Amino acid sequence: MRREEHLTSYTVQLTMRIVAFIVLAAVTATRCFSATMTDDPRTVPALILHDKAIGSGSFLRFSNSVYLVTVKHMLFSEPQGTNAPALLSPKVVVKSYSRVGTTNTSERVLAIHLDQLLSAGEIRFSTNRDVAIVRIEQCSSNDVNVVQLLPGVTGLSSNGGLSTLAPENVCRLKDVDVGADVYMFGYPISLTGGIGAIFDPSEPLLRKGIVAGVSLERKTIIIDCPSYFGNSGGPVVQVDHPAFGVIRYRIIGLVSGFVPFQEEWENKTMKYSHVIKSNSGYTVIEPIDIALEMIWR
Repeated sequence: MRREEHLTSYTVQLTMRIVAFIVLAAVTATRCFSATMTDDPRTVPALILHDKAIGSGSFLRFSNSVYLVTVKHMLFSEPQGTNAPALLSPKVVVKSYSRVGTTNTSERVLAIHLDQLLSAGEIRFSTNRDVAIVRIEQCSSNDVNVVQLLPGVTGLSSNGGLSTLAPENVCRLKDVDVGADVYMFGYPISLTGGIGAIFDPSEPLLRKGIVAGVSLERKTIIIDCPSYFGNSGGPVVQVDHPAFGVIRYRIIGLVSGFVPFQEEWENKTMKYSHVIKSNSGYTVIEPIDIALEMIWR
């Protein structure tokens, strides 16, 4: 074989390998949520609405119960003195997507009377962390897929059944890896610039980033995704690669708020200064461990 023919054959083989890699990458990208979590990212977060705030959350199935998990500041006001924090609103509406019981993903809507559930002891919140959980369903002891809404929770949609995150979909703080890929889920409906004309604000938006830092001592996680009003309480999912060809998606925590960047300038002539705080692009994540501690408490 002449050298020119050998190079041509090598070039063809290399091209075929590149094309095969691109095709494989495209298939992998379109199925990025087809591992142990879900093939439709819309089913991961939930939209929480009441007359004082709009935020995000998710549903966890633990200990024969289903919980709405979100940040405390989404449901409660700041405590005054030694008084316990008060509910911002007696009732919330929660919207999410699910394909449980149907072949197509469709919207699920719940009306949750927080005041009734709080009186019944079905709401728990951390005294020093930004996490709250609301027990909304009781699972059958024989089949976790058979559930009953608790008094104070009403289904408003024609279809029932919620998509929930199970114990195998949870990643504790000690297993969160700095540098790992993450997806931030939520409803940043405060985004402006005419986004409502090009995207349905009732559907969640994803943001992809990495784990920027973890503090085991302070029990905090920082990711390099910017968050906005409406993202609070939304789940953050880490992409795990425990073995070649195997991918897992596990929730590591909840969006608590963005890390501010502070800039100060001073007018030396007039002797006054001005402080500007803006979004740094980093976000504080409350680890899912805090919610699990309250579930098992």
